[in-house]
Amino acid sequence: MVAVLSKFIKINDLNVVGVIKKEDCEIYNVLTIKKKADKISIVSQQTFETIDELTRKIGEKTPILIVLEGKGVLNKEINSENETDVNWQKNVDYSAIYYTDLNGLQSNFISFCRKNIVEETILKFQKNGFQVIDIYIGSFLATLLNSVIKKEILYANSLRLDFEHEKLVRFSKQDETEKSEKYKIGNDIVSSVYLPLYGAAICFFVNPKGVKKTINPVLNNEELIYKKAFNILGIFMLIFFFTSLLVSYFIIQYYGTKNAELNLQSVYSNQSYQLILNLESQKEKKLSILKESGVLSSKFLTFYSYEIIKMVPVNISLNELNIIPLKEEYKENKKAFFDNKTIIIKGETFQESSFNFWLEDLKKMNWLQHFEIISLKKDKKNKSVFEIKITLKNV
Repeated sequence: MVAVLSKFIKINDLNVVGVIKKEDCEIYNVLTIKKKADKISIVSQQTFETIDELTRKIGEKTPILIVLEGKGVLNKEINSENETDVNWQKNVDYSAIYYTDLNGLQSNFISFCRKNIVEETILKFQKNGFQVIDIYIGSFLATLLNSVIKKEILYANSLRLDFEHEKLVRFSKQDETEKSEKYKIGNDIVSSVYLPLYGAAICFFVNPKGVKKTINPVLNNEELIYKKAFNILGIFMLIFFFTSLLVSYFIIQYYGTKNAELNLQSVYSNQSYQLILNLESQKEKKLSILKESGVLSSKFLTFYSYEIIKMVPVNISLNELNIIPLKEEYKENKKAFFDNKTIIIKGETFQESSFNFWLEDLKKMNWLQHFEIISLKKDKKNKSVFEIKITLKNV
């Protein structure tokens, strides 16, 4: 799990604290480092005389690396071809010490101290709320910077380091009264006091092959990674929660408005539907009245009048053409009934022959079922007055 998280959660901000132990006090040199991509830059270089002052100025949020130097820290060159050095190394109880070992040109250079000194230092920082992620012993880690500085002699705090072909060949104790040096690394100027701290940061980020050290199982960056992952997850969950809350609020507002619109439309629809039902009822009533009255027909009334009139000879005069007449005399406040299969024709003529021919033509009409001569009389002027009743086939 840590391996997966470490790919996404990086430690980019770091305080490297150089703890220099003296007879009656401790000096704290703090190098604040920021890593961006593959570039390491210095944010600040500060010195404090007490841990309380250090805590107030730099805070406890940024994880720290500790570089332990000064009283109680021993430095030694171990030449693998020197029998004395080899025997000394064989007899060292590594469980009782903390060490940092660095490969030189022909020898190894080791800084070490008693285990209790390291544990007391770690405990002191942890009690003040600091997240200690690793600890290094001595100033030999400044050697890691010589590939950039490219000098034959480097001063690292209280040590003078001699190089050949950019490899450490010897070291010597530096007089405290000797003037400290400043070195340009990229765009940063680093004092010899802070050079081992910069080297410790390089060692932490790069983990070079030529460096070995005591591994403290208690000090690791797993807790820090989990803590950062938890904080990031908490922030994302908080953002997600508030975003969901905001989205749900707008959704509720939107659908509330839509629901109100739909309710209003439903009211209007119900009213419209009721109106349609009323109109349908009125329509049915009116159609029923029309059916009962006999007005409805499969053909327009004008059709029959046109068909009859166009056949009337010129020597026949029509006095009355009553299509679908009333069955009985109309009376107020009483339903009217029509004879919907009947046409009454009244007229007069002087030519009976024309009248007979016209009747023959009427018989040929496909909409005529039969006709009946109601009356046929002659007046004093020898004029024939007639009344005909026609019954229709399809209504």
